[in-house]
Amino acid sequence: MNAKVNYLTILSEDNYALGRFYEAFFHMRPAGANGPTDDVHIGDGHIGLNIKPRLSGHAAQLDQFGIETDDVERVIARLNENYPEIEWLQRSGGASITAISSHDPAGNVFFVSQVGMKDCGDVYVGAGGAQDRLIDHFALRVLGPEKVAEFYAQVFGFQTIAGPKESRNFYLSDGHVTLVIIPWQISDFEGTGITARGMDHIGFKVESIATLKADIDRAAEKNHRFRPSASVVGRGKEGKGRLEMFRKACPLGCHHMADLDGLLLDVTE
Repeated sequence: MNAKVNYLTILSEDNYALGRFYEAFFHMRPAGANGPTDDVHIGDGHIGLNIKPRLSGHAAQLDQFGIETDDVERVIARLNENYPEIEWLQRSGGASITAISSHDPAGNVFFVSQVGMKDCGDVYVGAGGAQDRLIDHFALRVLGPEKVAEFYAQVFGFQTIAGPKESRNFYLSDGHVTLVIIPWQISDFEGTGITARGMDHIGFKVESIATLKADIDRAAEKNHRFRPSASVVGRGKEGKGRLEMFRKACPLGCHHMADLDGLLLDVTE
């Protein structure tokens, strides 16, 4: 069975502005329909961002992710056999199941679709060829990280890979993007505000961090609202504590910033 991460979903205060942010600074391209009332679908040619408006009862945040597989039925069989306590909801196409929604042992929600499923296609197809700025990794901050890492290896066949020396995280790969499993420990939040467990940040790989910074400066000169929260990360007592925790938690990136909604971004060359 083959399986790969094909999109990440963000809930945003202003999903149209946030879509332009990722287009401008990370060169993501429209993927499928992006009409005036649609969710914003953009991608790097391999992985999509599905940017949805935040609705009542929901926070602006990195919300869930999608996995595409050539055998949804086999995913269901592995869930039933190894994790009978985990529920899943199905979407059927004709006589077969073509997609399910479920969650890992820590409660992180994902959507699994069959390869070629039409109504998922515009989320991640149509963004053009691979680009010079790509989604490199994304992270979950969880209790019981070893169990969560084992889940993705067992159910989807993601490969466990070596991480940076002395890192306490677990790292898995689908062959393109890295899934980082970070332990959630309340002691890590000393000196900064405590945030909930769940999806933590997105990591990008760019051709040049200096060029990225120059792009941001040029955009801010034209429209001050377009300046990302790069200058906020690390400012003040709370910001310094958050930045230090971010650096320790995920050593994959070397430049740390945030998008227009404050979602943390980890950038490497």
